[in-house]
Amino acid sequence: MEEYYKRYAIYYAPLENSELDVFGKCWLGWDPYKGLETTKSDLSSSPNLQKFSRFVLAPKQYGFHGTIKAPFRLKDGYTFNDLENKVCEISKQIHSFHLDELIIKKLGNFIALIPTNNLKVNEVSNKFVKGLDYLRDELSEDELKKRNPEKLTPNQKKMLYKWGYPYVFNEFKFHLTLTSKLNIEEIDGVFKSLQNILKQVNLSKINFNNICIFGQKSDEKFYFIKRFKFNNLKH
Repeated sequence: MEEYYKRYAIYYAPLENSELDVFGKCWLGWDPYKGLETTKSDLSSSPNLQKFSRFVLAPKQYGFHGTIKAPFRLKDGYTFNDLENKVCEISKQIHSFHLDELIIKKLGNFIALIPTNNLKVNEVSNKFVKGLDYLRDELSEDELKKRNPEKLTPNQKKMLYKWGYPYVFNEFKFHLTLTSKLNIEEIDGVFKSLQNILKQVNLSKINFNNICIFGQKSDEKFYFIKRFKFNNLKH
């Protein structure tokens, strides 16, 4: 790679300019494909999304996505080409499938889209978490502190130290984050607004037939790098 990326992540991201992608980059205000801020809504009859910008500061830097393998630094001795080749190899082992439906849900103090059935996505995540772990550098002390291990369950803490992320395997819950952490006074109003906006977006039969590598630059934002197709034989 000619460009320098601090960390890499394996994400599900809607195809560029698909209905779901247009919603995501308009809502969050960041286009990870072009590497540009988005300032106007392409969603017909939607409200001015700029007024929601203060509620999306955290997810904006990552781009609209669902995490498959959380951001990590490459271990010394490995290159992007090593990562690219392994992601390609794993992707070919996975059969395409559909997410029956995405629904909007409050997950504690933030809002996300979640699939009505997670099982196949969980299998995809498990493959990448295991298969790419040899490329992952250990978390630094500062990175560990940011995860607030004292607030994690014993199992989540075990996952954090072993796999670099607390929410993997039986702790994994696939979701596409829509907001930062919100307070009680904010969350209901934002939720209702999102419900109305999402009426314009097709959230049924989402084709899950690929994953992406995203990379984080020095501006802390994540950018789309490459997409990898799954085996197109559905099961």
